[in-house]
Amino acid sequence: MPQLSEKLLIGIVGPLASGKGAVAEFLRSQYGFVSFTLSHLVHEELEKRGIKNFTRKDLQDIGNELRKEFGDQVLAERALDKLKKDGMPLIIIEGIRNPGEVKFLKKQKHFYLISVNADSKVRFSRLTFRNKPWDPKDWKAFMKVSRRDLGKNEGRSGQQVSRCMNMANFKITNNRDLADVYRQMDRVIFQIKRRDSKAKKLLAGNFY
Repeated sequence: MPQLSEKLLIGIVGPLASGKGAVAEFLRSQYGFVSFTLSHLVHEELEKRGIKNFTRKDLQDIGNELRKEFGDQVLAERALDKLKKDGMPLIIIEGIRNPGEVKFLKKQKHFYLISVNADSKVRFSRLTFRNKPWDPKDWKAFMKVSRRDLGKNEGRSGQQVSRCMNMANFKITNNRDLADVYRQMDRVIFQIKRRDSKAKKLLAGNFY
């Protein structure tokens, strides 16, 4: 297993449109983190198969299929294989959806998981506003996809976002505005610095 002992890895997990992107943007803008999304690996798999038009369900299905065939940790494992070649010391890992991914990432010395949550109606409003082509377009479809994403009727290798959120080191509630998210994230960063001297150095820009 690749070890990234000189990097600070922060994972972000949460239901659809909960505001994971807002947390990632805070880390990028305030500290210079770069993002790697596990779903990018699923998109790559769709491209390999020649699938150009796809839905959120297709993304879920392919992710489940990969985990079932290669192990629940496969997407996290492939991500670390890519990241160990990257010189960037501050990395966000987005798109975590299975406890196997969390368990694998937690073997890294400087990995912390942040859970982001918001009420269903708030999330649906954000989802319709961002209007990604693969996202559900109505409330019924949104709730169906959202329940599956959280783990309803999903097997071990399936979507298990709710279980992943329970494994988080820190929890963010995102029902208000961006300023509120940033205040909560300031507290998270303070806690990480307190418990991890290496992370404190990296967050201060001391990479050597």
